Amino acid sequence: MNGLGGARVVLLDDEASEAIPVIKALSKMGVPVSFFDGKAAELPTKKKKLRGVRLAILDMNLGVTGSDATIASTLVQTFSRIIDDNNGPYGILIWTGHPDLKELVARYIYEHATLPKPVFIVMLKKAAFKIAGSKGTDRRFAVAKLAKELLRILAENSPLECMQVWEGACFRAATNVTNSLAALGSSTATNLDEWRQAWRTEALKLLLVISKARAEEHHTRENCIPSIFLALNPLHSDRMDVLVEELHGDLTHHADHIMAATGGADVERKAKVNSMLHLASDQLDNFSPGNLFVFGKTNRPSFMPALMDVLQDCIEGNSTQQLANLRLIVEQGLLCGLEVTPVCDYAQNKMGLSRIVTGVAVPHEHIKKIKKGQFLKSVGPFYFATKPFRAGTYVLFLNSRYVATAKPSLVKKLRAVARLRPQILGDVQSWASYQSARQGVMMLG
Repeated sequence: MNGLGGARVVLLDDEASEAIPVIKALSKMGVPVSFFDGKAAELPTKKKKLRGVRLAILDMNLGVTGSDATIASTLVQTFSRIIDDNNGPYGILIWTGHPDLKELVARYIYEHATLPKPVFIVMLKKAAFKIAGSKGTDRRFAVAKLAKELLRILAENSPLECMQVWEGACFRAATNVTNSLAALGSSTATNLDEWRQAWRTEALKLLLVISKARAEEHHTRENCIPSIFLALNPLHSDRMDVLVEELHGDLTHHADHIMAATGGADVERKAKVNSMLHLASDQLDNFSPGNLFVFGKTNRPSFMPALMDVLQDCIEGNSTQQLANLRLIVEQGLLCGLEVTPVCDYAQNKMGLSRIVTGVAVPHEHIKKIKKGQFLKSVGPFYFATKPFRAGTYVLFLNSRYVATAKPSLVKKLRAVARLRPQILGDVQSWASYQSARQGVMMLG
């Protein structure tokens, strides 16, 4: 069941008969729902709490008696056993007609130690969505009315709706990739059993070919599945590009809100986004092109130059300022090395020596203390929180004058703090290649 996880809407109501019309209403909108009645035995275990929920529909009273505080507290404590601490942004719809209860719930959620904070809480009267049926029938749930109200609520929360639409597009794009790959096979089967067996056989062959193409000479049973997934990622990205043109028209009403947002995000936020875009954090024990190594004061390998050497001719200011700036960078900066061996040499297992461009990771607040020059390339800002870094925002300054070489066996003993993704790695490799091959040109001006 690993591939069937994920919930977009959670419905918490102690009366199943009251919940079913809401589930049906959302189903008609194509929205899946995870339903809980609040009983402890039916709630997910701690490891199975839901992540990625974007809307929680909560019945105010889960069948308890007592004060308003008891009712609200029970609801919040029960809900906290359903939704994961790292769920992400979401909104809450409470079925109640009492504003004071809504405020109590909002306060208890805000004060809860682990419960994620909702970006909106709205209250609706359940009775307002029940309309009279035909003669002799019970009142029915107003599906269209609820759908319209949900759309209105989401429209008032532009950032959340934009991200929700993007998440939905991710699922559609992944589905498109799966469907396209699954349709590539051909069969001459004469019945369903033969067709199923042929489909399975051909699908396994295709996955094997994809896995081998990604891992090449390094293909093993251990990296078979990761290689398949890594190969599928670009296909997913391609389908996403196609869907963007189709989707953006539905969100044009949010453009005004986004364009009206003044000022820029702070540097730490931008650094964290850069880290997500350009730094991979998986399989860092493996030797790979793009591995970024960072060294403290005592663990510098013999093939790496000293930090003082790498900083030569890199410090800004006059002689007095340079001395002060150098001391500061040596104290707070970190020696780093980036593995830039061509990816094809690595993939085909034809490496001779590992090539490492050396540099220094500088805290963002001190980047003006580093000179600008063609021999230096700044990359970042990035956010690092693991040792030997002090958690914060850093910029990498790579120095083309100090390229270290070492036997791969020596480099394999090191553990990377991150790995540069292919796009930014290619940019650095192109710069490093130009710097190593540039010629002086005489030109009369």
